[in-house]
Amino acid sequence: MEELEFDVNQRMEWLNTQCEIYENGKNIYNVLAQNTKSNPGLELIVSPANLGDTVFIATLASAYKKVHGVKTLLILAKERQAEAVKWIEGVDDAVGFSDDEMNSLRIYFTISRNYYSNGIRYGHVPCYLDSAFPNTFIHIPPGFSGMSLMSVWEQRILDLPQNSQKGKLIIPDGVKSSEDPEKLKNAILIAPAAFTNKGIPKVFWERLTAFLKEKGFDVYCNSGGLYYDEIVDGSIPFVCSTTELILNSPLFKHVISVRSGFTDLVSKTNASLTVLHLHNVHGGALRFEYGSISDDVRDLGRLEDIYPVAYNAGREDELIQLIYENITQG
Repeated sequence: MEELEFDVNQRMEWLNTQCEIYENGKNIYNVLAQNTKSNPGLELIVSPANLGDTVFIATLASAYKKVHGVKTLLILAKERQAEAVKWIEGVDDAVGFSDDEMNSLRIYFTISRNYYSNGIRYGHVPCYLDSAFPNTFIHIPPGFSGMSLMSVWEQRILDLPQNSQKGKLIIPDGVKSSEDPEKLKNAILIAPAAFTNKGIPKVFWERLTAFLKEKGFDVYCNSGGLYYDEIVDGSIPFVCSTTELILNSPLFKHVISVRSGFTDLVSKTNASLTVLHLHNVHGGALRFEYGSISDDVRDLGRLEDIYPVAYNAGREDELIQLIYENITQG
């Protein structure tokens, strides 16, 4: 009985916390709604989760405005993500909220099911909350299954037709990287960290780094200063904001990354890019043909000079050689 009472008390505490966060999110939503009501033609898309989600929304901004007759489109995202998409075609502005504010909004939408009203659209798949999985949003089926990521955003989230126009990255005149292009032209940028796509061991990145250094390249390791970032032994730390990443990534000879929001953002630049997936880990071709996987970053609008490959723990030597081929032909 004591254990049961503890579980009930724990659940009640969890429910009270969610209610408090919900009320905060509702208050934020009401302030946003006042702004859209007083500005005809203005719409907001709230992107509450990860960087890649925000990039997908921004890529479809032009199509969204055309299909839905929107004059001005603002994207609301976490502060670091907002600056990443402000230069994508069709985005009139990207507004950064704190993580706590975005979490409050996400819980408000999750509980209220108010996914589109007052010119405010929830920019993610519907979820639910369960006290058995604290701090976790559980996707309501079908979630992301059965469709490509781009189709999910087009058809399930933004109410757009399939194969909608993809917006390009437009960097304002006069905005340039502060890095020396000569320093990076024979350098490789690796990005082994990702919030949602884990499973490629650190030792692989260490082997890849050592191989590339033997071939005469300088190897830099990306870090945004996030809690899951990790600098690979033998590499040079390269800490930058998302805006700096947009400006800097094309200066490198090549960029190599686990499939992540990082790759979504870099794909909007003209950087040469190898993307490591965890598909087909037990066999099959290491190189993916376009259309063969549901989360191909090439769906974001650029096909050239992007190389999606499969990580296979038993074929690391072959994979490293394949990556080297990508670098030398890019």
